[in-house]
Order: sequence, then C-alpha cells, then structure tokens
Amino acid sequence: MTTTTTSTHLFTTRSAPLRYLYKLYFFTFLSLTLSLLYYRFTHHLPYSHHPYLLLLLTLSELHFSLTWLLQQAFRWSPTFHSPNPDRLPEDLPCVDVLVCTADAAREPPAMVADTLLSLMAYEYGPERLAFYLSDDGASELTFHAVALAAEFARMWVPFCRRFGVEPRAPKAYFAAEEGGGGGGEGMEFRRVWGEVKKLYEDMQEEIAYAGSTWTVPEETRKTHKGFREWDSKVDPRDHDTILEILLKGNGKDRDVEGNPMPTLIYVSREKRPGHPHHYKAGALNAMNRVSALVNNAPFVLNVDCDMYSNNSQALRHAMCFFLDPEQGHRIGYVQFPQSFGGLTKNDLYANGVKRIYEIEFFGTNAFNGPMYAGTGSVHRRESLNGRKFTLDYRPRLEDMKQGMGSGNVNWDELEAKAKVVTSCNYELGKPWGKEMGLMYGCAVEDVFTGLVLHTRGWRSVYCGPEREAYLGMAPANVNDTLVQHKRWSTGLLQIFLSDYCPWTRGLGKLKMGQIMCYSFYTLWALWCMPMLVMLCFLPWLWLMGFPCFLRSLFLCFRSMVRSLRIPRHRLARLQSDRADWAKGTIKMWWNETRMWMMKGTSSYLFSIIVVVLKSLGISEAGFEITSKVIDEEAMKRYQREVMEFGVASPMFVPLTTLSLLNLYCFLIAISKAVKEGLGVYDGLALQIMISGYITLVSMPLYEALFFRKDKGRMPTSVTVVSVGLAFSLLFLFQFLVM
Repeated sequence: MTTTTTSTHLFTTRSAPLRYLYKLYFFTFLSLTLSLLYYRFTHHLPYSHHPYLLLLLTLSELHFSLTWLLQQAFRWSPTFHSPNPDRLPEDLPCVDVLVCTADAAREPPAMVADTLLSLMAYEYGPERLAFYLSDDGASELTFHAVALAAEFARMWVPFCRRFGVEPRAPKAYFAAEEGGGGGGEGMEFRRVWGEVKKLYEDMQEEIAYAGSTWTVPEETRKTHKGFREWDSKVDPRDHDTILEILLKGNGKDRDVEGNPMPTLIYVSREKRPGHPHHYKAGALNAMNRVSALVNNAPFVLNVDCDMYSNNSQALRHAMCFFLDPEQGHRIGYVQFPQSFGGLTKNDLYANGVKRIYEIEFFGTNAFNGPMYAGTGSVHRRESLNGRKFTLDYRPRLEDMKQGMGSGNVNWDELEAKAKVVTSCNYELGKPWGKEMGLMYGCAVEDVFTGLVLHTRGWRSVYCGPEREAYLGMAPANVNDTLVQHKRWSTGLLQIFLSDYCPWTRGLGKLKMGQIMCYSFYTLWALWCMPMLVMLCFLPWLWLMGFPCFLRSLFLCFRSMVRSLRIPRHRLARLQSDRADWAKGTIKMWWNETRMWMMKGTSSYLFSIIVVVLKSLGISEAGFEITSKVIDEEAMKRYQREVMEFGVASPMFVPLTTLSLLNLYCFLIAISKAVKEGLGVYDGLALQIMISGYITLVSMPLYEALFFRKDKGRMPTSVTVVSVGLAFSLLFLFQFLVM
C-alpha cells in the first residue's frame, strides 16, 4: 500500500493510498456517461413523440451527471493531516472561545451550561482562555444556568484536570458507567467523584426547577447583581445590552484548589426594532469585539451551544497547525468535524452527515482546505478581521502570546466599553459584516465567510482526530431536519448567486478543485429540479406506456451508492475490515436515500422559493433555529426508529403529494400487469423498477398518512391537501396527454 507522506515540525500530511484506482474508475465512468448522453441527444430526442417531456428528463439526467462531476473533486486526492501536540512549546497563545445561543425554549439552558463546562475544562492553561456566551434570546433562565455553571466550574475544572476524565461535559461523563468515564481509581477519586456528582445534580435540579416555572427563585436572584437586568420585563427583540462578567481571569477568580480560573462573560447585545441584527453572524461579530477588548487573543474558537467538547486536547491539536514553522502562517482557520451523539443505530434521519465529514472534507485538504462549517472552528483573529494573506506575513510566536495580561485589569471599565461595542448602532458606517468579521446577507454566514477568507489567500485545514473534538445534538424529527436543510440550501444558493460566486470571484484566487467543491455545496438547492421531474413525470409517463430510457440516471444513482461513506480511519484496513464496515451500512444507506428524496422534494424546493421571493423583494430569508427539545413519547419512537412528523408543516405537502402520485401509478401498473400480463410493459422494466423502489423508500410516509394513530403521525390536514393535489396532478397529466 503506497502513501505519500510529508513531514513538518508540528503536523504530518498523508495522502490516501490507491488513488490511481479511483482515477481509473472516474475516467471509465465519465466516458460511459458522455456516451449515453450523446446517444440520448442524437438518437432518442429527435424521434420522440413527446419531445418536451423527454427534454425535461434529459436535462434531469444531465444535472445528475454534472453534479457527479463536481463531486469528484472531493474524491480526487483525500489528504489527512495528523497533529503532533507533544512537540508544542510550553507557552501557547491565548484563545478566546465564543459560544452562541438564541432561544431558551429551543436550546435548553442546561445544555448551554454543559457545553460551557466542557469547554472550560480544556487541557490548556486557564490563564490563556477566555469564554464569551452570546444569548440572543436575552433569557434570564440562560443567565441563571450560566451563573450556576460558573460556580460549579470552580470544582469541575480541577476535577477534570486532576483525574484526566473524558469527556469533560458533566452530563455525558456522569451518564457513563458508575464512577467510570475515565480518570482514576481509589478512595480519593471515589470521594471527589461523589462530591462533584452531587454538586452537579443540585445544579441540574435548580436549572430544571427554573425552567419548569419559567422564573428564577427570588432567593437565587439575590445571589448575583446580574439578575437585576430582568427586574423589569426584557423583550428579546428590544432591550439594552446585558453584559455580566461571571468569572474574572488574570488570577482574580480561582478554583477550589487555588488555581486561576478563565474569564467568563455573559453577553446579550442591544437590539432595537428596525435595526438589523444579522442573526448569528451579528452575535459572533459582537462577541469578537468584546473579546478584543477583554483578552484580544490571537486565535478565536467558536462553538454552537449544542456542541460540547468531547476531546480536551482539541485546542492543542489546532495550535499544531497555526504554530507550524513551515506552513502555519498560511492557515486562516482550522475546522474540526461536526459529530453527533444520540443518533439511532441506523441514523434514521441521516443527520450524522458522515459523508461530508468522513469523506468529502478530507478531499478539500488537497485544495487549500475545507469550507467554514460554523462551529468547531479555530480562526486566526487577523484573518477573520479582514487581513489578506501576503507572502511576507510571518507572525512570531512571541507576538501571538498577547492577551495574557498582568492581572491589573479594570473590569468595570472593560464592562462599560464592552457595552458600547455591542450597541445596535456601533456597526453603522463600519466595515463589520462586509470587510471584517463574519459576512452578512446570507443564511449560512459560516460558508460565506470561509469562501471570503479563501479568496483573500488564506488556507484552511481539516483536522479529524480519532476522538471526536465535539459532539452535538441532531434534529430528532422530520420537520426540524427539513427546516435545517432548507436554511442551509437557501444560504448556499444565495452565495452562488452573489458577487462571491465560486466561478466568478474564485477564478484566479481558488484552485479549480476548490471551486468545484464550493459549487457542489452552493448548488444543493437545485437537486429539487431533477427530483421533481423524476417523481412527478416519470410514474405517469410509464403508466401511459412511454419509455424514457433512464439508463444514465440509473448509472449516476448507482455511482452515488458506491461512493457513500467509507470511514477515513479504515481506508487503510478496508480489506480486512470489510465485514465490520458493512455491518449496518445497508439500512443507514436506505435511510439516507429516503431523506435525500425528502429533502430534494421539500427543503430544496422551498429554499429556491425563498431565494426567488427575496430577489423580488417580497420577503427576506430568516434564521430558523431547530429545536433541541424532544418529549418522552417522541424520544421512545425515535429510539425505535419510527419517523416523527406530528406537525402540520407545509414542508410535508410536496413530498407526500409526489409519493402518493407514485404509489397510485405503481398500484395501477401492478393491477394492469396481473390482468394483461407483463408483456404490456415491454421495454419499461427499468422505469417500473425505479417507481417500485421509490414506493418502498416511501413506506414510512404511507404509514404516517394512513395507518399510524400516535402523535407522530402525519396531520390530517396535510393528508387531505396531499391527496387532493395528487389527484389534481393526475387529472392535469391526463388532460395534457389527451
């Protein structure tokens, strides 16, 4: 097995083995696809009795082929970077950690507290860390949870470091086997473990009680002056800046063992009606300015409130890339994968996004690195704040140690200045969101910002350690999954249609492989076009006895199946681990295929509608937060891998309508074949097979529409509307054909 290895001082780079075999497959498949498309245009289209319908199907096949071609950039030369943290210098640069939350009803305060605690326990000098929580919901419950977490951290942080526990999120750690989860043994460990667990349970009870009553007990409110901000009602969309320093760094606050604690600041920026706040991008830019005042660390980590730290060494891994003497100065950010806990055995909603983070992002390492994924990303502050990379840029390690301070900090003065930079008028006339910070005007500010950084000459690195750096919560129902993908695909399409289109702004600044990678993602929404054609016209056409010759579509689909996930850490052991790798993969692939069809006929369709409406000035694309709350009954259904619908969402209408249309045509075909024999469909076998396949994939939909009685079934209103639309489409097709 041949690999290409490049050694540097702080990290090594290895290319995937046997790349030439994949390239041989690529050229073979490309030749076959071009031949089939040529045959379609020269021998099939000119002699068709329904040229316009066939043209639609041909364009759909062409779309599948072009998408497959763009996707090959990820697979052309997978590259893996391995950090060597044991070679790091003793004194490391400071890091400011930014955490975002926006809605206490959808993002439980207990979860936010757990994420903060996991980050504060990093194996990184506490005097070099500062934490900033942005609460765009201005919730007293969130402030309450964070204030309790700050006090609990005085015991939790030294406990983690003393006994080396993993993971360092208390909920995940204590959910492990009794007294387990890492650390140590013996009477001393057991004693401390019990004390810490009791304190954590008490904290959880306080947070849960406040959440159940939606009020913080009066005796608790007296313990911290910050609660005075909520003495009068606070409107999340109209309030002054709320900023409280909960832990003072620079040796001011200390843990139970006398060691310094990191800085922790709660921020809820000012909001006023009529002033754009730019959602998450605006919140991160506000925290960027606050952190520059307080600590001004040369590196900034941002983490979503539902992504707790699962690897206490993650920051040290990131520093291996930034401090590398040969290549570190070129790196604008280091991206860790988004990994998810709590997924069902077969990943019911395909929310593990394993294909992206276990295959595709490693392919981007060969083309200046991955896109910015919005969480788990460590940025060089200079790159984030507008600096362009130049060949003479060579920062010194001594210069990157700024931010440690001397301990003589006027915290009251800092607090007053921080409130100024988080006011809603501060950005007026300044380049924030345009030339510096996260970019505005897009629903996926992260990808947009990453693209801008790449066009400025910076590289990025994808680092996927064996132990996942972060673990998050994925949506646990169909609606939230579809809504999440609608937001992603909306923002990605906005990027492609903007001044930063990869094919216009990227030419001459990005590598061609990088342009292809960005294009593949930014054109996600266009998947709905061939999907709608295939599901809308295909069943009716073969029912009318019209052959469509979908062989190239079938081959493209087969290539997608073959190129599905191969875990990167098993690439080198694929032959010996073949049986283990295949275990459970079929059902995962089946679920992923189903969700791909659902998203193609729902999320991506709605995203195109949103973009069109915005371009016409009719409406704006909002920022929709997926709920991290799930009730007990829904959780039981989720664990049994029963799909959860339950809400009368318009997102369900197109996918149920098209599934019913396909089912009707398939049942008519079966009954006709029973009466008249299989010869009646001579030459249509492939099309009928595809329709039967779609019917099998859609079985959970049919069950939710007609057979289930639980609360997770499809709402009656959606069923009635979908049935009516399906029969309307059948009538329309019959009218057009006649």
